[in-house]
Amino acid sequence: MQVTMVGDQHPKGVNHLFNNVSQQFSNDQLTSLTQAVALLTNEKCVGVNVIVTDHVTLD
Repeated sequence: MQVTMVGDQHPKGVNHLFNNVSQQFSNDQLTSLTQAVALLTNEKCVGVNVIVTDHVTLD
């Protein structure tokens, strides 16, 4: 999951990556996460990208 934050130090935005996030999450959980990041960074969340990676086994 990639959370894009904007603030005084990052007027063009900065991306924060979170690995190993459950693939099944609710909008409430996503909102809680972005609010926590905003509180910790003193910046505003302007977007979230959910990145899914599939593992392929080669024989």
